[in-house]
Amino acid sequence: MRYVLEIEKRVDNISEKTAALIGNDFIDLTSEKIISEEQDENIVFKNVLNNNETFNEAFSINIFDTERSEILNTEFEYEDNLKTALLFYCVKQEIPFSTVLSFKTTMNIVSKEEKSIDKAFRNFNQDDIISFAKNQIEQGSSVYTANNRIYLLSRLVKELHEFAGEYLPESKKVYDETFINIFLKTTKNYATQEYGNTAMANGEIPFVTIDDVHEVMERKPASIGAIFVLIFRGLRENKYNKEISTLKVGDIKGNQITINGDMPRTIYLAEDEARYVGRLCKGASENDYVFRNESPRLTEQEKQQPLKTWALLNKRMRQVDNILGKKPTYSMIRRSGEVYYIANQLKRELNANADKIAIIRAIDKSFREYGVIPMDSQNIMDYKGNSGIAKRRRQMTNLYKKYTEYVTV
Repeated sequence: MRYVLEIEKRVDNISEKTAALIGNDFIDLTSEKIISEEQDENIVFKNVLNNNETFNEAFSINIFDTERSEILNTEFEYEDNLKTALLFYCVKQEIPFSTVLSFKTTMNIVSKEEKSIDKAFRNFNQDDIISFAKNQIEQGSSVYTANNRIYLLSRLVKELHEFAGEYLPESKKVYDETFINIFLKTTKNYATQEYGNTAMANGEIPFVTIDDVHEVMERKPASIGAIFVLIFRGLRENKYNKEISTLKVGDIKGNQITINGDMPRTIYLAEDEARYVGRLCKGASENDYVFRNESPRLTEQEKQQPLKTWALLNKRMRQVDNILGKKPTYSMIRRSGEVYYIANQLKRELNANADKIAIIRAIDKSFREYGVIPMDSQNIMDYKGNSGIAKRRRQMTNLYKKYTEYVTV
């Protein structure tokens, strides 16, 4: 296992009261100890879920990354052990790692709010949540980012409720799931009510975000969600381009996808995205299509045919609408992926507050990866002012600026 729980003694002398809660292995600790036994893990989880002060004063827990030999979690300012244990529970549930990192960041930020009002976020009422969001915006976060952190907190409350139910059922009522509804209600309403932001009306964002991608991956099977992921990452599927429907298992190697056809190029996926898409390749031959129709009513010959674009974009992909609360179109997903690519490119160059030249350079790279222009094409600035590419470049420049209003880059 890559991630393991580690316990460390905070004090030299363990009181009798604390000793009664734990085993001798913990009492005799002289340094950090990796918890490898399920029984020891249960002892730790039960104590932190009970918010046992004597245990928390004597011990601290961490999540240790055995591959990188480093600690995954941070030291949270409020209920440190409980948050660390919750984060470890999320890792054990195989929640996408990028989402786990978002959980970690959000809990670190909310800890400061909890400490200032001496109240755990799981017990926040609507006024507390709005106050937290306002503080985030005043400190420079976008409205969307603040809203998204509330949504992440609602998910953490749900995970905490399930965590308690699994390891300490009698405490489950302490981690009341009804608070989830408070968070979600506030998420939908607070930005419009408090700030009058028309783009946030009805809780809608004019983009598909990377968090939406993670949500789809977590809650939908790959046969549905992978279509969403591949559009976001730059594969084309329309009347003229069939890069998703004709994608074959052999075109995928690790996190790289080789695209043939009129715009040959290589698409790169994040590690968790590659694992997710890879589920569709298990047990298939390299010449099989990634998206296959397994209906028992079809002949073997019919099953070997690529799916129709309509079946991919309407019949299958529309099933993500109910979890996102909106109906993202093919164009919306694709443009969102492009602008996310541009933002990431600028971030890698430590150029988040980029000038016009840096933005155009990032757009040029995105156009090549997304099949807008050939990989060996001239620079996009060399296209004439009234050409389709020049118009799209100007559109993407404006779209990137709009994106940064809603999403913290």
